[in-house]
Amino acid sequence: MNENIIRIKSSWRSCGLWLKIFCVLCFSAPALYAADYGAFVQGEFDARGADENKTNGSVIAAPWISVPFGESELYVSAGLNTSISDETYCAPELFRLEFSYQPSSLFSFRLGRFNWQDLSGLVAKGRFDGAELLFDLGKTRLGASMLYTGLLFKDTADINASPADTKDYNVNFDWSDFGNTYFAPRRLMASLYGEFPGFPSGRGQLLAGITAQFDLSDAKEAFHTQYFLLRHVLVYKAFDLDAAGAMELEKTDANGVKPGFAFSIEGGWQIPTAIKDRLSLGTAWASGEDSGKAAFFPVTREAQSYVLGPSLSGIMILRANYAALLLPSLSAELGGSYFIRTDSTSFTMSYLEDDSYPLGLELDTGLKWVPFSDLSFSLKGGIFLPKTGTAWADDAPVLWRVTMGTVFSF
Repeated sequence: MNENIIRIKSSWRSCGLWLKIFCVLCFSAPALYAADYGAFVQGEFDARGADENKTNGSVIAAPWISVPFGESELYVSAGLNTSISDETYCAPELFRLEFSYQPSSLFSFRLGRFNWQDLSGLVAKGRFDGAELLFDLGKTRLGASMLYTGLLFKDTADINASPADTKDYNVNFDWSDFGNTYFAPRRLMASLYGEFPGFPSGRGQLLAGITAQFDLSDAKEAFHTQYFLLRHVLVYKAFDLDAAGAMELEKTDANGVKPGFAFSIEGGWQIPTAIKDRLSLGTAWASGEDSGKAAFFPVTREAQSYVLGPSLSGIMILRANYAALLLPSLSAELGGSYFIRTDSTSFTMSYLEDDSYPLGLELDTGLKWVPFSDLSFSLKGGIFLPKTGTAWADDAPVLWRVTMGTVFSF
């Protein structure tokens, strides 16, 4: 424990200059501009277990400032990301640096570091550096973006490393080796997309687009991918339906061009009860590797569950979820997911057998309390039961996880 405290103090001293500079900028700017400013603090404690129990925590502190310039706006948020575990570190992080410009209702533009996701939600989601153009033509909305990942902090960006990339992105951040331990895998993405509201019959929304990913890593064999994306959202009275699909073309020197596929569908029902609650059922599927097709390769490795946490590659999920607003300040959630592999190589873990694909059932539950608009507390827990599948060895342990968190912002 004493060693962890010493490492935390040392890391904070190293990060202190970054925070001081940013705070000076944040709190001197309002004297010059009609700016809005504040801060965001998030703390989380996480415990999980299998053969060995592990605990870790994190604290994120980030001042922010928003400065309007007529038809444009500059938003900046940067701070410190501290991880408290066996290897404690404190890393500086630029969470958002976004310049937005909207000269008319027909056109808008943004540049910098901002949140973005592909229209299907299957390929890329998170913060990216780049630029985006949006055109609102009334019945049609068009967009184009160019994005880069190589300057992001790897621990929060979760960018998928290419199969041939030899750089170890699992190592902890180290100030003495900043260049090799801080940055995410280098990807360049270009996207074109369209949104067509009112399809069909004024109720739904159709989205379509293409995204290309270019591998800029030091791998001897570059790994480029292109995605054709489609999504449809439909809301009718108390029911909603969200269906998305992606076809990937994967290009390598060894295998040439191979297709990969992924889709997801979810239906929800706002239950007519005294409390505000929703029941949803859904599924997601991503192709695995075989002679005729590639394992689906998303740009970001978004965990598909709370405990087991596979990415959407070579996996199929069946989901059920119930969420309820119990009180104006208290909400609860209960869900279950069943996992099946679609190949034997994309998802690997200790105790897995290669000759069977059903993985098993995960159950999750959570509570969120928001006593004030700028303060919230959360508690979440989950358990994965390997005995409900056939892909595990007989001595595979039950996996569990518990997370407590709080967020304060002003």
